[in-house]
Amino acid sequence: MRGEASRETVVQSALTSRLLLSDSDLKGWDPYDTLTSPLFKLPLFRSSWLLRFGIQQVVLRAPINLRPLLRTPKQRNPVTVGLYIQGLADLADAGLLDHSEAAAEASRWITNLKETRSPGWSGSCWGYPFPWEGRPGAHRTPAGFPTVVATGMICNGLHRAWQVFNDASAQELLLDSAAFVLNDLNRVDETDDAWCWSYSPADQQAVVNATMKGTRLIAQAIDAGLDDANALEAAASSARWTARQQKENGGWAYAVGDDPRSWEDHFHTAYILECFSTYRNLSGDRSFDETVQRGWDHYRAVFFTDSAIPRYYDTQDAPLDPTAAGQALLILPDFGEAEFATEVLAAVMPKLGNPDGSFRYRPRGARGRAGGVHYIRWSTAWMFAGMAHVLNALKAAEPGPNS
Repeated sequence: MRGEASRETVVQSALTSRLLLSDSDLKGWDPYDTLTSPLFKLPLFRSSWLLRFGIQQVVLRAPINLRPLLRTPKQRNPVTVGLYIQGLADLADAGLLDHSEAAAEASRWITNLKETRSPGWSGSCWGYPFPWEGRPGAHRTPAGFPTVVATGMICNGLHRAWQVFNDASAQELLLDSAAFVLNDLNRVDETDDAWCWSYSPADQQAVVNATMKGTRLIAQAIDAGLDDANALEAAASSARWTARQQKENGGWAYAVGDDPRSWEDHFHTAYILECFSTYRNLSGDRSFDETVQRGWDHYRAVFFTDSAIPRYYDTQDAPLDPTAAGQALLILPDFGEAEFATEVLAAVMPKLGNPDGSFRYRPRGARGRAGGVHYIRWSTAWMFAGMAHVLNALKAAEPGPNS
């Protein structure tokens, strides 16, 4: 039995989440922030990969939240800021926030993004405010080290702020970020007409959603006025590489090549489709229409249960995850399914939503990880941005006064 969340319910939920995010100054815990604990300033814990990776995984998977015990500080993640700006812009565009007040608030956060850029690169870029340890043999990522994933998600919010508020600082940062993608990222699996942008300047990972975030960023920068004759072809080359990685069923593995991370999951699949959609709309390049349609058909057929719950993997329902749910809310309206997005929200809210506007990491009653933790980026910011996007799509679909 499926139901829809009424527009009034979605409005109230989005505004409550916005208030919680604002009141928290966009600071909170993250699933991967363990290594910011003072414990890891001690010599052995500072240097041992095994200890760092092991404790990081224990904290992530523990049935209780160990961060207070470890004195892990709450931080402001630039991606949280980008998602919040994106949500503000969508709510203002939908007429649900005072436009000038929302523009002023967005401007303050855009200034924050300008101040928290990773230094020393060709263009504006961002990383996470915490270090993390990857799998064996992977690059150890220091706090603030830039990635195309973090930078691409932030620039998505900047592009929306430029569109809605005509914010010159957002435009400036977006244009400057193109240089990071074009000049600092490695080109992996390169052929004459296609390549994959690396996850960060320090690696050669072929991560499919990551390269598409680079493609989207370049298309958004061109839309905002980037004057670079080669930029569009670079974006198209990454998109061609991604299209060639599509599986026969229409889906994509998380990573390809010798990388063991060959699973297919909800939010990374949705990222790819969202980036393709934005690239296509901004560039006018329709050469990937068949790729996008096959990917969309697969996504809709595989990644939702009959009760409109987002499935985590293509072969497995659990866990119900707030980033997967939030990303579903962001992608469904772009493919004309804003009404189904309200069904998804109606199914998710009783399981993940809290009265204060925050969202749980895992559903009530779920066993295993500390599901009741409110991770500000992973849980609430993503759901806030998703709800705001749905509301803007519903507003845009309303009949005009002369209809």
